[in-house]
Amino acid sequence: MHLFNIFQEAISDKYGIPASKLNVYVHYQPSYYHFHVHFTSVKFEAPGFGADRAHLLMDVIDNIELHGDFYKKKTLTYSVREQEDLYKKFQESGYFAGNVSIQ
Repeated sequence: MHLFNIFQEAISDKYGIPASKLNVYVHYQPSYYHFHVHFTSVKFEAPGFGADRAHLLMDVIDNIELHGDFYKKKTLTYSVREQEDLYKKFQESGYFAGNVSIQ
C-alpha cells in the first residue's frame, strides 16, 4: 500500500488529480505478458481498462490480504484476440476445436 499511496500523492501534486478521480488497475497474463500498474484519470477511456483485461489494484491487494494464496486458487477469465500469439497457441493446440480438456 505504501507505493500505492506515494504514486497517488505524486500524481495529485504534479497533475492536480485527486485519488478519487483515478482509475488504478493492473494488467497481467494472459492478457498482457508482464505485470504492470496504470494510474489514469477517470475521464480517460483507456483501451485496456475493460473488465476482461484489467484488474483494479485495490481489489488485487484486498484479495491477497484476505487470502495469501487467492491467485493460486482463482481462475481469471479473459479474452484473447485473434491476432495475439496466445490465440495462435490455443488454436495450434486444438483448444478451439474442443480437442483439449480444461483442467
